[in-house]
Amino acid sequence: MEPMRRVTFIFALLLVVATAKTVPPPRLAKGPAPVPVPNIVLAKQPFLIPPRNGMPGTVTIPSKNPRRAIMEEHLLTRNGETFRGKFLGYDPAEGLKWSHPDFLPKVIHFLPNRVSLLNFKMGPLPAHAKHHNCQIELSNGDTIAGDLVRMENEKLILNTWYAGELAINTAHIKSLKPGFSSAKVFFEGPKNTKNWTFNNGQNGGLPLRMIPQLPLEQQRQLKERAAQAAKGPTWKLTDGVFESTTSNSMVGRQMKEMPARSSTEFDVEWTGSLNLYVNFLTDSLTSYSMCNGYCLRLTQSYIYLYRYNFNNNAGRGGRVGNNVRVNLASLQGNAHIALKMDAKKKTIALFINDILIQKWENLGDFPSDENGLLFTSRTTSRMKLSHIRVTDWNGNLPEANAKSKSEPKNDYILLNNADHITGELTGISNGKLQLNSDFGEMAIGLEKIGMIHRATERVKAIPTTSGMARAVFKGEGSMAMNITGWKDGKVTATSPIFGQASFDAEVFQSIDFTGKNTRQAPNISPTIKPVLIEKDVRRNLQLLGRGGFPAPRPEKVPQIKPRR
Repeated sequence: MEPMRRVTFIFALLLVVATAKTVPPPRLAKGPAPVPVPNIVLAKQPFLIPPRNGMPGTVTIPSKNPRRAIMEEHLLTRNGETFRGKFLGYDPAEGLKWSHPDFLPKVIHFLPNRVSLLNFKMGPLPAHAKHHNCQIELSNGDTIAGDLVRMENEKLILNTWYAGELAINTAHIKSLKPGFSSAKVFFEGPKNTKNWTFNNGQNGGLPLRMIPQLPLEQQRQLKERAAQAAKGPTWKLTDGVFESTTSNSMVGRQMKEMPARSSTEFDVEWTGSLNLYVNFLTDSLTSYSMCNGYCLRLTQSYIYLYRYNFNNNAGRGGRVGNNVRVNLASLQGNAHIALKMDAKKKTIALFINDILIQKWENLGDFPSDENGLLFTSRTTSRMKLSHIRVTDWNGNLPEANAKSKSEPKNDYILLNNADHITGELTGISNGKLQLNSDFGEMAIGLEKIGMIHRATERVKAIPTTSGMARAVFKGEGSMAMNITGWKDGKVTATSPIFGQASFDAEVFQSIDFTGKNTRQAPNISPTIKPVLIEKDVRRNLQLLGRGGFPAPRPEKVPQIKPRR
């Protein structure tokens, strides 16, 4: 019996081997051979571990959008019920007119004292909207944006696209950022796709200028791949907003002119986790790494600046300075980004929501060949870009750790060079601020002023009247008011802040009818460079010497509460 088992086992083994030999090897799909592209050699960077007891390197950034609305238009009652539909108008006596496809009659009325919140559909600002530099913070924490005209007779006059001239009662102004500049605008948009280059990163990443230097067959393959990539999913332009839902989608353009000192600003909105690369002063609109220029990498928790060089079919790049730790998750999916560049001082500064986050100095000569601007989405989550603006810049830069101060009896004037002066603000006219100080009467050009903090004894609380609502504007800004009418795209309102005014209805994102017109502004922490613990440095060097890397440690990142 035992010999029979051995024969059976040997026969089975031979059958398996024979069957294995008869199976043909897998065939690779036919297609064009891959085109070799140059490798990018990154400069070595030290491996850093942040301190475990807290995150002193985290930058706190205030949110500009206090409330993210549901995408579709809806109404919320005071007992918590949500009604989707279409807002048709408002009358103080009849209430809010609302249309819902499931209701009869088609038009229903909600009493104002039973409505908690009216939210409009999320969308871009209208085409006639204008960027305003001047920002005012009121005593209740609300903010207003406009162009500063003058201040006299206890009124500050703002010229706005959404309400014409507004006369703001100076008794309710807590702080004022003049934003006065005679900067020349080199680009503002996007308004159309003209002169923009779209790509989805599938063309091999090789700069188009390098294609003529390759063999003919490789040129043909790269051109075909670039043509296919241009037809693939990338950024789409709708109503002045670029939108992407594809990783590695690129959109960029070359700027015809770029002064030695320039400012590049844009708004970004995202869902999920932010991951955006911004190339500037670049000579390539098809790659974020195979280029000559800078690349700013914005992620949810860190910000990096890279410098790339591409010569003789080879690329080199490396990080500039240390990474900057931030907490962008608390910004509720939107932020205003500004890059200030000074080629003479060889300095680049980054602002987020008007807060100086980082300043990179001693960078060497800037790239001078091209002035390209390229945005690359590194996530499949939805991302939007809007209000892209390139201007010249006066070079004034506040210190990152400059503290804003308020004094009981004196107005506090913070200059762009971080100096300050105190006194009584008596007026603003012809681009100059009149100040009564200890040195006598002074006239200071608004272009030299970063911020004005009013004396706390001069700032009065905004009285709350019956039926007062709080309007949140698209983009940024909010204000308490009594709405008296809403018809044909115009909203009439009264308020102790501005008296009487008529607003463009397209500026409103939401209306809070509960009368909660007071908010507490968050504290703004200054930028602090990351700190290294000595034992962590020794541990890193030991592990790097053995070719290993330390495992990440769990850490608590402070959450930034947006303004309410």
